Amino acid sequence: MGSIYSLRDVSLELPFGKNYRKILQNIHLDISAGKIYTIVGASGCGKTSLLRVMGGLTLASSGSVSYLSQSVKSPPPGVAFVFQDYASVLLPWRTVEKNVSLGIESKLSPAECAKRVKDAIALVRLTGRESDYPWQLSGGMQQRVQIARALATQPSVLLMDEPFAALDAMTKTGLQDELLKLRDQTGASIVFITHDIEEAIYLGDEVSLMQGPPGAIIERITIDLPSNKNQLDTRSLPQFLAYRKHIYDAIEDRK
Repeated sequence: MGSIYSLRDVSLELPFGKNYRKILQNIHLDISAGKIYTIVGASGCGKTSLLRVMGGLTLASSGSVSYLSQSVKSPPPGVAFVFQDYASVLLPWRTVEKNVSLGIESKLSPAECAKRVKDAIALVRLTGRESDYPWQLSGGMQQRVQIARALATQPSVLLMDEPFAALDAMTKTGLQDELLKLRDQTGASIVFITHDIEEAIYLGDEVSLMQGPPGAIIERITIDLPSNKNQLDTRSLPQFLAYRKHIYDAIEDRK
């Protein structure tokens, strides 16, 4: 299957005072079905802006962004966002079940909505917590609720903006493994923003190195690691360590 997302020579300028500031420049990127694409770079290099352009939340100043061969001018159907700040996107007066149903309850019959919500909650392993409120859950569980809400829309693409950055190390690694399982179970493509080099390598089928401002992709690396990943064993592999050194050196050389 060909690319489901295609970015060609994408640049973005935003107003700052009386002038404009270039945020992104000359971005080229292709996203294929069922793959995880990680984008790694330092804070402020334009990673989140790139994700917003892909999701139709911000329009590119020049170049082209297409999803399923259609130009992206607004959030396209079949694309869902997962944000870093899970606490601000979950409604505290809604239960887990009601938070997950938020994006689909007005579009589907009650029976279809209930089935999707049940399936999404099961995928993120929160069955039994449907009646809990966000404030009764750990940070990792709250992020699972946000992911379940995205999955309930049955997306073809998940755009994830540093979704695990605010979590402790053990919760973070656990959710990384859950995300790999979710990709395999749903077949969704995932674009995952991070500033953590090891996370980018562990999750990604392809890693894009980003530098900025203005944000530019300076290198794209196909990751060739065993598919049955394990946090300890995979991160100790010579190939993994070689990828880590290469990416670190590439970013440092361009500072």
